[in-house]
Amino acid sequence: MPDAARTLSARGRVSFREMARRFRDAGGLPTRIFTSPFIRAVQTAEILSEALRYEGEVVADPRLSPGFDVAKLNTVLEDCPSEREIAFVGHEPDLGDILTRLLSLSQGYAMRKGDIAALDYPISGDPLRPKLAWLLTGDRRIEDPAKLAT
Repeated sequence: MPDAARTLSARGRVSFREMARRFRDAGGLPTRIFTSPFIRAVQTAEILSEALRYEGEVVADPRLSPGFDVAKLNTVLEDCPSEREIAFVGHEPDLGDILTRLLSLSQGYAMRKGDIAALDYPISGDPLRPKLAWLLTGDRRIEDPAKLAT
């Protein structure tokens, strides 16, 4: 089966549903949700949408397909400059590489399935120099980028 056609497993659905609730409880209220067009990513974005009671459209954007990088992230952000909070559902190693680069981490960070990272972008200044607001992973909430290596 081609990677783009793989579905989210039953275990993955249950696990991400819980993570999406934690995201909601942490204050996550995206004004837009973008996802890779790959089926399992769309399914993950739909679970996120349901858990957040999001009323907007979940946008499947081919730029979030494997190979998504900081340059493509920037083009998506340029397309929606007035959005206050945007959720992206994508793939590894892309999202971990983006997190590593944007946070200037000394070593690469690999996001696990279902992890959710929240970044704060400055209102003005360099839009590609955000700070980590928090990362939800497993049963932990990480707010210090130095702890991403542990």
